[in-house]
Amino acid sequence: MNTKPKKKIWGISSVAFIILVMIFISWYYPFSPFSIDQRFTYQPSWETHNGKTYNEEISEFRATYEKDVKMNVEGDNYNATVDRTQYILPIFEQEWLIGTDSKTMDKDQLDRILLDVEQARNTLLDLLSKGDYNKEERGYLVDNIKRFLSLEERIRYIRNGKYFSRSDLQRLLGNLRGEFRAGFDFYTTVFYDVSHKKKS
Repeated sequence: MNTKPKKKIWGISSVAFIILVMIFISWYYPFSPFSIDQRFTYQPSWETHNGKTYNEEISEFRATYEKDVKMNVEGDNYNATVDRTQYILPIFEQEWLIGTDSKTMDKDQLDRILLDVEQARNTLLDLLSKGDYNKEERGYLVDNIKRFLSLEERIRYIRNGKYFSRSDLQRLLGNLRGEFRAGFDFYTTVFYDVSHKKKS
């Protein structure tokens, strides 16, 4: 009896099964070491805060901030908060935070986001050491630094997670997005407003 055809069929079936398993792992666990294409398509949800979209809140602050920058350049009183905010604001203006279109995320993009957050946090540390702030303002500034450190930890957690499912990543990125938005609200309506108004 010839067993070669059976072995050949068994071998082809085994390879096909392994390929199917790899495709499933790649799809279900996008960042796993076995994933062929380590990317994930994140679908942001539509949310409002105080009746406004995040994009509207960003636009409103940007319009006010640009007037503050002009006054800071043309006026006699230099304001460190206004000056350094130019390095902080882009962190909160990332496209994946503003829009509702699906965004493809990979580990390189998470690394870039992490690097930007680290640089922004260093800017805040520089403000803390050189800025002329009272006790209340310094407290708000320290709170902002802690928020940025928390963002860094969350980004690393997602970046280094090898076996997060697609639903895990959707939830984790949604939570991260919410933290960025909360950070923007705290930075602008608490620290920026208090430290800017007292010095303007």
